Amino acid sequence: MRRYESVIILDPELPDEDIQGFTEKFTGIIKTSGGEIIKIEDWGAKKLAYPVKKRDRGRYLLLDFVGLPALIAELERQFKITEEVMKFLSVKVEDKVDLGAFRKDTDKPQVNQEQAVSQLTDEGSQEPEVKDEASTEQVPQSTTTERADESASSTPRISAEPMEHGMDQNF
Repeated sequence: MRRYESVIILDPELPDEDIQGFTEKFTGIIKTSGGEIIKIEDWGAKKLAYPVKKRDRGRYLLLDFVGLPALIAELERQFKITEEVMKFLSVKVEDKVDLGAFRKDTDKPQVNQEQAVSQLTDEGSQEPEVKDEASTEQVPQSTTTERADESASSTPRISAEPMEHGMDQNF
């Protein structure tokens, strides 16, 4: 199996219920084809670089999944015939993925951000001291004449002599 990412640009005026239905539809396609969803991210509405289907904004979705090459062909076919999809791009991220190891990783309990923050605040209730190293560190300063000499030696010299390039100057 291979790991893929698909970024889909949807109509920005779609309500959240329709976007939820869209993600459920494509999650179902992936699962019925023997694939697994890694994550689905809604990046929200963003300004497009150029107008697409007479719209200057689009709602971005990321589908990260594992599947066979036939699955990506079916997904892209479905993207093409779905009216809400303005553009899409699918990329192969990894060539070979062990689905058994992947399932073990996803079955592990994940710590959410709030729990991690509460653990950090419980462990270290004191704020660490910040030392101002800039005041103790001595930085050698060069004079402006040294800088001028360095920049003069690094710039190419321009000559008023004509270049010899083998072409006649008489036209």
